[in-house]
Amino acid sequence: MNKSLISDCIKLFIITIIAGLALGFVYNITKEPIAKQEELAKQKAYQTVFSDGKSFKAVKFDDAKIADLCKQNGITGITMNEVMAACDDNGNEIGYVFNVTSSEGYGGDIQLAVGVQKDGTLNGYDTLSIGETAGLGMNATTDEFKSQYQGIKAKQLEVVKDGTGKDSDEKIDAISGATITSRAVTGAVNACLAYAAEGGN
Repeated sequence: MNKSLISDCIKLFIITIIAGLALGFVYNITKEPIAKQEELAKQKAYQTVFSDGKSFKAVKFDDAKIADLCKQNGITGITMNEVMAACDDNGNEIGYVFNVTSSEGYGGDIQLAVGVQKDGTLNGYDTLSIGETAGLGMNATTDEFKSQYQGIKAKQLEVVKDGTGKDSDEKIDAISGATITSRAVTGAVNACLAYAAEGGN
């Protein structure tokens, strides 16, 4: 075997090992700060969708129950990541904040924080993670689109493309050119509404 080839292979192996160790080192350094930033962003989103909440406490939830509720309501592609009870100054539960993911976005997963009051009133949603198309699906992060989900009371929401959403609490006007994104967001919100209607547990 050519000595030069052996030498090149050894050099490549050493470079690979060094690069791997360096990446591992950088990952360990940045892992904790990144996790802290993600937690801060999450807490900010929770406060955004439930501004009356003075504190939030984790609620144990049943994945099987969520799956059943979604099936009953024709909702697919939903993962419930976290359910938090929003509490007032006295520690009384006044509603729920849901951390929910829809896998049915045009660009993949869409993760939202959704606030629902005890009486079923939807406070709205904030985006935790989204990778939709700029100028189209990314409009799901705009106040104009999100405002359709604020301060309404409905059991389930329906996405429409005929512009009638503004006249109904049960209808959401789809983002132009991004109906898939609109349905993914609405499906995630509908899962939260269904679960809140069951008492959030």
